[in-house]
Amino acid sequence: MQDNISILEWKAFVEKKRKNKILMKLIWNDIDKLTLLITPNMKVNSFIIDEKEGYLFYDIEGKPITKPVPSIIPSSALKDGQIRLKAISDGEVTLYGERLSKQEINELNHSLS
Repeated sequence: MQDNISILEWKAFVEKKRKNKILMKLIWNDIDKLTLLITPNMKVNSFIIDEKEGYLFYDIEGKPITKPVPSIIPSSALKDGQIRLKAISDGEVTLYGERLSKQEINELNHSLS
């Protein structure tokens, strides 16, 4: 079994779950760099990290984005440009703001085989 998954393989998995096209966006601030998988109509411009609520995203006008982001990949989850599978199973990489269930992790591992 492999230890990493490419961002494109993860994007395909998220699109399959969502049954819709997803865009990839890189965004950063002084604290972290994120790779986001977002819907085409999401206009994410900035983010902050709140100790209680986690990542909070804002549009270009400074209004909070209330819809969950399809996938958030922090820089700490990446190794050599690929996502560490351990980061996915540990909940560091999220799917619609939630950790993947064991069934979803099994689906992901099966699709990589």
